[in-house]
Amino acid sequence: MCFFQAVLLAGYAYAHALERWLSPRQMILTHLAVMGLALLVLPVSIASGWNRPPAEGAQFWLLGLLGASIGLPFFALSANGPLLQAWFARTGHRHAEDPYFLYGASNVGSLLALLAYPVFLEPYLTLGDQSTLWTAGYMILIMLIAASAVHMLYHHGPVAPALPAHETAESRPSWRTQIVWAGLAFIPSGLLVAVTTHISTDVAAAPFLWVVPLALFLLTFVITFQRRPLLKQRWMLAMQPLLVALLLVVLPFSIHLNWLFSLALNLGAFFITAMVCHGELVRRRPVAGHLTRFYLWMSLGGMLGGVFTSLIAPYVFSTVIEYPMLILAGLLVRPGFWTATARTWWRGLLAAAAVFVVMTGPKLLAGYELAEEQPVLYYAGLLALGSIIFLSRQQPVRLALMAAVLALSSHILQPEITKGESLRGFFGVNKVVTTPDGAFRLLFHGTTLHG
Repeated sequence: MCFFQAVLLAGYAYAHALERWLSPRQMILTHLAVMGLALLVLPVSIASGWNRPPAEGAQFWLLGLLGASIGLPFFALSANGPLLQAWFARTGHRHAEDPYFLYGASNVGSLLALLAYPVFLEPYLTLGDQSTLWTAGYMILIMLIAASAVHMLYHHGPVAPALPAHETAESRPSWRTQIVWAGLAFIPSGLLVAVTTHISTDVAAAPFLWVVPLALFLLTFVITFQRRPLLKQRWMLAMQPLLVALLLVVLPFSIHLNWLFSLALNLGAFFITAMVCHGELVRRRPVAGHLTRFYLWMSLGGMLGGVFTSLIAPYVFSTVIEYPMLILAGLLVRPGFWTATARTWWRGLLAAAAVFVVMTGPKLLAGYELAEEQPVLYYAGLLALGSIIFLSRQQPVRLALMAAVLALSSHILQPEITKGESLRGFFGVNKVVTTPDGAFRLLFHGTTLHG
């Protein structure tokens, strides 16, 4: 995931450079040359010298393998999305002023390919056949892009992308706006890796389970980038507090829950959070004249999210703690959070501090294990706090602070059987826990008990 996001960023930067500094004719010739150059490394195969992974640093070996094997073709392909949209914006089409719906259409293709490959291609074609078929499709794509370029150039002329009357070609979105674009892309991208890691290790270890969160991630782009989204942003904002509160209540006890319920809850919270972030991202999109800049910053945020959860978090955290952190971060993009007054913040902080003391005071001050001695009261307290979060849905600052208190309280108060020493590596989290009576130590890899 991290590799593809990094190459996607490089492709978007290349597309932005072409659009900004070259004439339409130069841009077309350059891009067709780059796509043709990628044919030199096709058909797709494992590059020589990359057959055996090292004993340590498997993440970086995998990045090198992917770069040597498919880096150039994917780089060329990644630039097509923003370039074709920018070319479309130069035409006289009635939707040329707002071509972003094409990004949703491109993700329909990605989603269909993701779902179709394990069902219709992988079982029936050898790797050699798949590589040959992919190469043929790539060559057809080059011809289609060339035809589109000629049509744009000779039938509509090199018309500049439309800018509103109050803007000039030199004006651009502020640095703050561009950083917000990156931040809104960072959260869902990082969350995709985090939720995949969590459900694959702490919910159910099943083949192709990773396909589901990736499909949902692509689906959020398909929906939010439509001209008339099927799922309204206000619906997503209304559902987010409920799912986040419920998830934070049960997250420390994933190994004790019904796996279907846990899977549905985690995927639901992920989908809603990604929809909220991507919906806000689309709402803040610029005019077509700054389209490639928008995608560049969006890609930067996506790559940083992938780097954080794939490369940094496993070395910094002993558990998948980045998952609830990113779920909480999704609450920070709700309308009104960043414009709240100081008085609102002080009220929210005082309320959150009071609830935290009530929830965790007996444990922190007296060592009272509420989760073990009064489990009904313990769960009732967490559910009550979850209800407070839901009732705070119209107050974004209080909502975020209460959710943070819930996440911290549920972690502090969780039963001792769910605690222990954790060691995190490339293949997941290994945990050693002691039974409540102290008689045994248990070794878990995710949800799998090894004895």
